Amino acid sequence: MKIELTKDQYRNLITTNAIGNAVFGILGDSLADTDYKEQSKLMDEVEDHLLSYAKEFGCDDLVDEEYYEEKIQPILNDFEEFSLYDGLSSELARRDFKKEHARAEIRRMAKENAGYFGVEMYDYEKKYWDEFDKHGYERLEIVRSSTKK
Repeated sequence: MKIELTKDQYRNLITTNAIGNAVFGILGDSLADTDYKEQSKLMDEVEDHLLSYAKEFGCDDLVDEEYYEEKIQPILNDFEEFSLYDGLSSELARRDFKKEHARAEIRRMAKENAGYFGVEMYDYEKKYWDEFDKHGYERLEIVRSSTKK
């Protein structure tokens, strides 16, 4: 089989593979009892194979560590920052939502909206989006309860 790619398509393929490989590598190093580590090894093989064509595509810069540091790492950093922001906002909103609504009410809402809570959750999430946009995580603290159970 032969696949023809333009130089831009080749560069995008290398970038996409590197990002995917980095994600699998991070997960493989962080989560035990998963196949992420093995998947990362397979992605390394694909990356090595694809990079063997770098000279042919006039893309020798792709094999330099600088490419990873200047192109791939900023993308991963942006994704991690967004994931933290969005995930933390969602989890805190979900927590607040559950505190303010009885289980029966939540079940009723779920039934009425086929399990979709986007509209109901919006204001809860927006509170955290606004907070993080304005103050980052500076005001996020763990407050220990003074009552003992």
